[in-house]
Amino acid sequence: MRRAAALFACALLALAGCAPAGPPYDSVAATIPSVPQGAARIYFYRWLEPYETLAATPAMLNGTPVGVTRIGTIFYRDVAPGRYTISVRSQGLYPNQFKTVTIAAGQTMYVRIESLRTWVICGGSVEGGSSSCGDTFTVEIIDPAVAQAEMSGLQFIHG
Repeated sequence: MRRAAALFACALLALAGCAPAGPPYDSVAATIPSVPQGAARIYFYRWLEPYETLAATPAMLNGTPVGVTRIGTIFYRDVAPGRYTISVRSQGLYPNQFKTVTIAAGQTMYVRIESLRTWVICGGSVEGGSSSCGDTFTVEIIDPAVAQAEMSGLQFIHG
């Protein structure tokens, strides 16, 4: 039991070393400028999930990279109103993995990038509980009130 606790503590310390330098979102939220006139804003975030993959993955709008998502971080992009397919690089496939949305001027949208380390249906063999497909990521559109609560304590980065 003590060994398991020590391993867990080491894992958390290692994870803390991977966190990018940046202030907590809570401390910068009031200083983030409002959405520019005629634009819309999309926030991208990932929970701090130490049991999931530590891998970063690029976030894309209509196939164009707009930033890199890392565990425990948030960034945003101001975009022109319109229709966007929001995706991330993912080695594994998952049903309804990416989202196509329409965003209007002045609107703010919240996108949570989720890691599905336990998802093993990737066309590869599974031996000893591991998959040959690599990391699987999905895009989830989150209600603003839920997203703002989930983003509390995460680190703000510039993508």
